Amino acid sequence: MELPLPSPLIFYAIIIIAIPTDSAFSPSLRYPPKTSSNIITKVTTSCDSQNLNITISTAHPFKGVAFARDFAQECKIFGTLSNSFSLSLPTSGCGVRLSSAPGKNNVVRMVYSVSLVLQQDRHLRQISDQEKMVHCELQDDAFLVKSQSLFRALKGEIEAGKQVNHRVGRLMNEGWSKDLNERELEEELKEAMAAARAWMEITPEKRFGQAPADIVEVGETVLLTVKATLPAGIGWRLIDCTAHDGLGDSSQKLLDELGCPVDEALLPTPKFGPIKPIASMRHQEAVAKFAAFKFPDRDRLHLQCRLQICRGSCEKIDCEESRNGTTTENRIGRSNSDKEGEILDRLEVYNSVEVIAPEIDDANEFRKKIQSADFDSYPFPKIPGDRTFCVSVDKMAITFCALGVIFLVAVGVAAGALVSGKRSQNGMQYYTRSLFSSSSGGSAFGSKLLLQESPVFGQSSSSTSNRMQYGRIL
Repeated sequence: MELPLPSPLIFYAIIIIAIPTDSAFSPSLRYPPKTSSNIITKVTTSCDSQNLNITISTAHPFKGVAFARDFAQECKIFGTLSNSFSLSLPTSGCGVRLSSAPGKNNVVRMVYSVSLVLQQDRHLRQISDQEKMVHCELQDDAFLVKSQSLFRALKGEIEAGKQVNHRVGRLMNEGWSKDLNERELEEELKEAMAAARAWMEITPEKRFGQAPADIVEVGETVLLTVKATLPAGIGWRLIDCTAHDGLGDSSQKLLDELGCPVDEALLPTPKFGPIKPIASMRHQEAVAKFAAFKFPDRDRLHLQCRLQICRGSCEKIDCEESRNGTTTENRIGRSNSDKEGEILDRLEVYNSVEVIAPEIDDANEFRKKIQSADFDSYPFPKIPGDRTFCVSVDKMAITFCALGVIFLVAVGVAAGALVSGKRSQNGMQYYTRSLFSSSSGGSAFGSKLLLQESPVFGQSSSSTSNRMQYGRIL
């Protein structure tokens, strides 16, 4: 008796049963492999008002790419298999942020900061990639107002005052020294120009807890503050403010060339604070409150404005009249020449801040909440038609083993049934032909002969032949 060969699946089931559960799957699926990273050993920086230069030293030759976070394609440098490389970033973009803090002797410390990503491979992000916040403290003269037209205007004021026997003309009541000769006054003027500064800061209005001041959320109230320390007798105002994504690909106008807001909901008219006299200098700040916003493809928001410097004080602009079509002369040296309100120069101030939208694109926080929540407290209802379930590696191996045992039992039962069927067929060999078959020679009496010749009915072949001789048809 021949039995059918078992299916090849039996051997796979036996193998699964024989292999222990702990080794059923590769260890790399159960435990992550060890990663090695090229660590940063030293960071040196140098900066001025235009550029932030960074030099990175690594433990091993670097072959990947380093870039400013959120600017992987635009503000980057490739490694050249050396242990040191340098990256230069413009301070007006690439996510560079300016902040100030009081230093020694009440001197303001100005610091640039940028988040730098060290990607180990040129094309792939890995767990071994590093992110480092880089800082650079500016020198005292980094934000000097270097304006020759401003210097000439102040010098002309002093010379005009001498000619009319007034010590300093219109500047006599502005804090300048009155008992100095012309040479000494010019030296004082140079010292004043060496102390003239202007810069922008972007900070949250109110911040509770330990949240960083350089990260705000969409809709949070933010203060745009422009600070200027200029010589006495000089005024200024903010004009031509623009928000951009750090590269200029996307931008939004906030203040026009006259200093009037384009949209009050984006940025209102800045309000000027009181003037603080410091010897022959005057310090003043302009503040505008606005709700933080961002561009869809960037988390960094860059703001850039122009500082318009005027002789005496700048001309007041009625924004309502300007919207109705009334034009105002706003060109350098063409408006009120040598008079009060003359436009002397324009300077640029800029800064950046990171703006996030947790309810829109903070996927990491969402995943953390889902992982820490119980199934019953899942924030969403069950999705119709979702039949997905998850099992661990150990449970999956046990399940395969149980299925293998069930398969072997089924194969055994099938084999037993097959053997039993073979044995039962040995005692029923005479019933294999149909009782009503007409295949016995094609005779009309074929069925009758078959019934008479069958030994089952207890008749011999001889008696049958005797009876059939009378019923034979010739």
